[in-house]
Amino acid sequence: MKVQERAPDFSELFNRAVAACAESQRVVALSASAMRFSRSRRADAIRLRRAAVLMRDTWTEAEAVHSVLRNEVERVARGLRDAGMDDRAAVATVRAHIRFLLYDGGLAEQDAEPVVARASLWVEQIYAAA
Repeated sequence: MKVQERAPDFSELFNRAVAACAESQRVVALSASAMRFSRSRRADAIRLRRAAVLMRDTWTEAEAVHSVLRNEVERVARGLRDAGMDDRAAVATVRAHIRFLLYDGGLAEQDAEPVVARASLWVEQIYAAA
């Protein structure tokens, strides 16, 4: 099999989706922490309901952002597979690109690595489906 020399197609949408995904990951963690704090302080029912609504909205937005990122990761993975790259190399390529974007953007490991892990799983699924 001949491997085509082709650079991965990481679009601007891919890069923005990675950043948005990491930010949504951070916001979801903060909202969960705020909810735990409110419960521990025995906040009144009205505050808890407001927090629950806000948390549900945050999760809905995060799901939408993750959906965009998944589509982009799958598009890149299919391109890498079609170019002849094996699954391990494709996972490593996507992981490296995402880590570069997130760590270069100043995010900490706890915010970046869940996004990296999720994207890696999506690449592996694309290769397993082939």
